[in-house]
Amino acid sequence: MQMLLAAADPLEEVLPHTYFKLGPFALTNHMIMALVAALLMLWIFPRLFAKPVADAPRGATNFFESVLEFMRIEVFRPALKEHTDRFTPFLWTQFIFILFCNVLGCLPLAAFVELITVGRVTHFGGPPTGAISTTAALAVAAFLFIHFHGIDMVARALMNGTYWHHAHGGHGSPADGDPTAEVPSNLQALGDPTGHYEDGHPKHYVGGDEPHDGGMSPLLALLAAIPLYLWNFAPHPFKPKEGESWVMWLADIPMFAILLPLELLGAVIKPFALCMRLFGNMVSGHILMAVLIGMIVAVPLGVRQLAVGIPVGLLHLGIQALEVLIAVLQAYIFTVLTTLFLASAVAPEH
Repeated sequence: MQMLLAAADPLEEVLPHTYFKLGPFALTNHMIMALVAALLMLWIFPRLFAKPVADAPRGATNFFESVLEFMRIEVFRPALKEHTDRFTPFLWTQFIFILFCNVLGCLPLAAFVELITVGRVTHFGGPPTGAISTTAALAVAAFLFIHFHGIDMVARALMNGTYWHHAHGGHGSPADGDPTAEVPSNLQALGDPTGHYEDGHPKHYVGGDEPHDGGMSPLLALLAAIPLYLWNFAPHPFKPKEGESWVMWLADIPMFAILLPLELLGAVIKPFALCMRLFGNMVSGHILMAVLIGMIVAVPLGVRQLAVGIPVGLLHLGIQALEVLIAVLQAYIFTVLTTLFLASAVAPEH
């Protein structure tokens, strides 16, 4: 019944519905479902991973461990190198939270709650990521995390005295040294990327090397890190190499001044794209399903409604299955892109 009523206005399925207000604060169905997703995480994972076990994991523990290790080894490690374990908790949390929010939105909770409450509670449920405020909050959190740690990496390198060492080519690429730095050939390296990249392999990120002479104080390093981070934010196509004339700076600095605003604009567009992609994908499926059901209601009763209802019902089931796939895929894409943006922010050459 709830789906039929919503078919009159397809947006009813995805619009936020306020349950009560407390001053300027309004509790909506999307906020409730986001809270449910967070509580599920707090209830499930401490129980599944309360303590390490020697035996092979089984059941739900095996499932979640396989998914999380896949993300860590196949997605995070190739991009983040020796800093994989440092950023994995945030990326895991982001992935699981978005996944739970998306999957909860695929469940017909609204119709079930309305049925058992005899219509007294309506619009309960819905996808939390179907609210642009939720996806915007996730994108802002990713944006702040990425650039905070980008500046933090520069500051750490300045305190260690390794920043200028990197800036003048202190380390080569994997092709210059160990070809296994990108694709380790042993399971221990796959399972321990931090140890692998710290054990004599080429490093690509500031802040992780052995300290050098000339390190700055924490306060001075922090003050210097922000302008240096911006200095590395845009490319320097005409930057003079070792032994070249300083005259090249006369071409490089104007070009840098042109490219920097474009790069800063790109830094804002990236989280905006994350926000809108997740929001659009989670909203579109629900609107489409409501429109399809509206087609059944739009035709007169009788044989014609049955003729429309059967194919639309089958198509509706197919779209629901596709919605589950999209729910998983969008959580994966959001996390992959965040990982890539984070990796570029903590690279010494940016």
